[in-house]
Amino acid sequence: MEKHFWPAALLALAAALTGCSKEHLPSPTPESGKSFIVHVVNNGETRGAEISAVSAFNMVGVQGASNKWMDNFLFTNPGEGWVATGNENLKWPEGADTHTFYATCDNTDAVPAITDGKFVYTVPADVDEQKDLLVALSEDNEAGSPVSLLFKHALSSVKFKIGFDKDARGGENDLHIHVTKITLHHIATKGVFDFANYATTPWTVDPEDAGYEDIVIKLKTPVDFKPAAVSDFISLDGYIDGDVYVMPHKPTPWDTDGNYGHPLNNSYISVTCQIVEYRTKDTPTYYDLACLDEDSDEDDYAEALEMYTDFYEGFASTDNDDWLNDKVLGMIVPTDSDWVMNVVLESILNHRNAEAEANGTEDNLGEVYIPLEMTNGFGFNKTNLINIRMDKMKYPDGKDFYAPFIPIIIPID
Repeated sequence: MEKHFWPAALLALAAALTGCSKEHLPSPTPESGKSFIVHVVNNGETRGAEISAVSAFNMVGVQGASNKWMDNFLFTNPGEGWVATGNENLKWPEGADTHTFYATCDNTDAVPAITDGKFVYTVPADVDEQKDLLVALSEDNEAGSPVSLLFKHALSSVKFKIGFDKDARGGENDLHIHVTKITLHHIATKGVFDFANYATTPWTVDPEDAGYEDIVIKLKTPVDFKPAAVSDFISLDGYIDGDVYVMPHKPTPWDTDGNYGHPLNNSYISVTCQIVEYRTKDTPTYYDLACLDEDSDEDDYAEALEMYTDFYEGFASTDNDDWLNDKVLGMIVPTDSDWVMNVVLESILNHRNAEAEANGTEDNLGEVYIPLEMTNGFGFNKTNLINIRMDKMKYPDGKDFYAPFIPIIIPID
């Protein structure tokens, strides 16, 4: 299901505020005395871990410039309407000055506290521990009048599409790509929210205290695809549980131009994957590659078998003559070393998969890297769509993934 942020109408909270305790605040005005009522209206949308029904929120109320008469009151609904825990009989303070209300909501009693119109927040790096966070600001409220709080999403949601632009590499269309995990590296998780900049850019991220973390996104099931137009990239919505949240900020991308000398740093995406490439349209067999035909003698067969077993170190079975009909594939298994790219046989690929499954490992998988380049960064109250461009893959030293490609076996026409 397509999921979006709803900037100003996610939840409407209408409240008629009717005063505070005399032991803390001035006596109520003659117009006071209305009951305190809170109405929460939901728009019916759900989005993974997004808050779709408020069960608790935190509120600060300020009269004029500085009279904070509601200081981080936690509101819950025990069943007969909304009340502020420990302050169930609120009444408006005296005075003609209008009121400003700040609110935060994550449906827990650990919602961020607001101090001087600001709060500090850290987004959990573990996606399973992340939760939606809402904020609201209502200004110029007159005492005794209903107060409306329109909640916005405080964080930035991230969605992904993945693919390989077939036109970016000369019309490449023979790759088969198998992806099991993606990771956002060097992502800020800590920031300060300032209600004074609520309408535009309320978050400030200090590079010296940003809590940079790696956000690991494991896929529920692997995703497989072949090169296609960017417009046909595959959405990962169905492959990821819930939503991925990040601190609104602009990441600094890993500085690499595809040449040597740009080791991994700053922000980038790593993709745990396996890539298989069909080397020719007709996918010849080893029989063809060994130049065997009906006129080949026993010595020719013996020589071909020796080459096969020596080169592939016994990965593929030669108990019978099936090895002669192995389809020739290019198997790309990137590793942490400089690079590994060998043209191998289909049976070897199957062998590696079987070994990995039997041992509960991902020995047949490796990582490639893509700089995280974002023109505007992760925006406040925004859903960000990142196209993971596998055609832009690089090695840890910044080298282009395709630069060192040297096939070991050249298919014969």
